[in-house]
Amino acid sequence: MWKWLLFAVFSAFTALEVSVLLLVGGWLGVGWTLAWIVGSALLGVMMVRVAGLHALIRIHRRLSEQELPTHELLDMAMILVGGMMLITPGFISDALGLLLALPPVRWLGRQAFCLCYGEYLPTPFPPARAGAEDVIEIRADT
Repeated sequence: MWKWLLFAVFSAFTALEVSVLLLVGGWLGVGWTLAWIVGSALLGVMMVRVAGLHALIRIHRRLSEQELPTHELLDMAMILVGGMMLITPGFISDALGLLLALPPVRWLGRQAFCLCYGEYLPTPFPPARAGAEDVIEIRADT
């Protein structure tokens, strides 16, 4: 059932994307449309590289502080999806990809994700050092 629903959604999105591309291409002309497609693809590659690198740095920082980088991982996933949408030719996917590049939109996406799937997110790391009451000493008798 889900396979057919996904197939229908992707088919409808592709048909809508192609029709908008042809409509705007007829209005702008072939040259400007191709320039837009190539430019948005380059922007998507740059966005994934730069914003992804910044997200990796934030993830590393949070891990070194012994904290789970849940928000950073969600940001990185949305940046990756946004960049892939920019790389995909089409005006609707470009608009959605540019929206995912905006931090307030990613914040809303994080909030929605945590609202829907918060119970499945992992708990924070355990303390770095165990207290004295948690230590069991074993002595070997020789």
